[in-house]
Amino acid sequence: MKKYAFIIFVSLFFLSACNNTDASGEKEVYELEVAHVVAANHSYQYSLEKFAENVHERSDGRIEIEIFPSAQLGNERDLVESVSMGTVDMALSNSANLSAYTDSYMLFDLPFLFRDHQHAHDVLDSDIGEEALNSLDDIGVKGLANWENGFFNTWNATRSIEEPEDFEGLIIRANDNPIHIDSYSALNGGAVTMGWGEVYTGIQNGTVDGVSVSIPSMYTSNIQEVAPYISTSQEFYVTVILMINDELYNDMPEDLQNILAEEAKSVTQFQRDLNKEIEDDALEDLEEKGYEITHPDTEVFREEIWDEISTKYEENLDQEKLDRILNDFE
Repeated sequence: MKKYAFIIFVSLFFLSACNNTDASGEKEVYELEVAHVVAANHSYQYSLEKFAENVHERSDGRIEIEIFPSAQLGNERDLVESVSMGTVDMALSNSANLSAYTDSYMLFDLPFLFRDHQHAHDVLDSDIGEEALNSLDDIGVKGLANWENGFFNTWNATRSIEEPEDFEGLIIRANDNPIHIDSYSALNGGAVTMGWGEVYTGIQNGTVDGVSVSIPSMYTSNIQEVAPYISTSQEFYVTVILMINDELYNDMPEDLQNILAEEAKSVTQFQRDLNKEIEDDALEDLEEKGYEITHPDTEVFREEIWDEISTKYEENLDQEKLDRILNDFE
């Protein structure tokens, strides 16, 4: 009898483990926080809501995700560090803010690298983008998906941007990223870094002349109110990584890991499409309201600074991957 009792006990133990139940027999629920820095009317928020809903449904309620927008849990550099340390579960951070933690995304930071959105998407959805996500393991972060921040464009309070010379003397708020900062210097401008939540007042009080970031981020934060000279200069294309603390992710049951990873990828196209829709609608709305919008020839800008910047950082870049990006994604 003791032998059979032991067998029954072991069987029940493993059955409980396989079903991820706690001592009361209830399935364990993972309550996760995910943070981002932009407004709640941004594609980040809507896409995270869709992601959270999909994950909750597929996990039968075993994963619940609460979203914190508008830098409630810190700016993007803070969020990367917090996710790495495990004090924040999940976050969205654009790749240009990763330079202090990893150089895995440095290749994508080069100015005027991508021809258009589709070129960028094709690269990020390839093995090159997947390897970049996997490299974040080195800082205690699991990269789930490359969503879109978009092309960075300069909006400023001083003058129209039409030619490279128009950057001369302008102080632009940029990401804390050496390639971005050096690119503005190469255009005879200057760059300073500050948290996204400080940008509006920074332009308003003259600390900076303008800002370079994606149109959805600027429009949903009403940057046009203080920086009415709007351009589609497209200096950089920046992806945004949906990330989770690596230890937290690895401690979750495998089926829940798979749900998080698969749904992050699944929502990617939705987020990119929504981001582009917001961008197009923003430009149309701003034009109707009488804002001056310039559309510079980006190839002229590229010719101005590409050689200087790509040469300066060539030792830090994977030249084989760079060659592929420039030539293999037509």
